Amino acid sequence: MYRKFFFDKGGYLQLQTGSGSPGIVPFPVCLAIRFGDDIREECPDFILNIEQSWVFVRTTSPLPRGTTLLMHFYIPPEDKLLAEVKGRVLTVNRESAIYPKGMLIKFGVFSLQETALLEKYLEGNRPLLDKMA
Repeated sequence: MYRKFFFDKGGYLQLQTGSGSPGIVPFPVCLAIRFGDDIREECPDFILNIEQSWVFVRTTSPLPRGTTLLMHFYIPPEDKLLAEVKGRVLTVNRESAIYPKGMLIKFGVFSLQETALLEKYLEGNRPLLDKMA
């Protein structure tokens, strides 16, 4: 059983844990999916599971299974980059009437330190602007 999910709610993330009521990330977060030189999706609805290193992106035009891509988690409108993550499309859902159309993307090489930092930002446990020493 997964302990935490971040659900996109129109640019704002909602944190859902197994024990407790949902929390809201205190700032907007968007996801841009870059494939080659193009931005394929910008600020789509998504579900993020940092613990398992995957994100499900709702889209009517998913990329083919096995496609490698680059994901940017950022804060609009100034576009403060929170994380840049390489990924690969694992599963595509195009036809199901039960489940939303989209693609499941597995993170590529993304260190535990980077993962923990992104999670701390999203949970509000780390300030977005670090103080200068």
